[in-house]
Amino acid sequence: MHTLSRASLTQCIARYAALGWSGYVPDACRQGTLLIPINIAKWMWGWPNRFLDRMQAVDTQIHLLGPYSGGGFSEGLDDPQLIDQLPDGYSGGISTDALDLVMPVIKARFGTRP
Repeated sequence: MHTLSRASLTQCIARYAALGWSGYVPDACRQGTLLIPINIAKWMWGWPNRFLDRMQAVDTQIHLLGPYSGGGFSEGLDDPQLIDQLPDGYSGGISTDALDLVMPVIKARFGTRP
């Protein structure tokens, strides 16, 4: 099972945002699952494709959440309009509590995968 604590997640995002330009992937980012708010993802060096490739190379899965606005934690990517913020060809996952709302938009935008 791939998991990360909130502290590990915060550490990974902060370190990768600072050092990812060099190609370095911090230990806190390896062999886990990263839940990244959609408005924070653009801070990840190489976003989207290079970042996703680097994380795949260190056995880490990426799932996008809804926007982070400070304070607590982000909710899922539940607003269908947020799907338009996904980059073309996005190959990571999303976390949502509204699959019935976002799936038609995902299918229309990205098509269906086998």
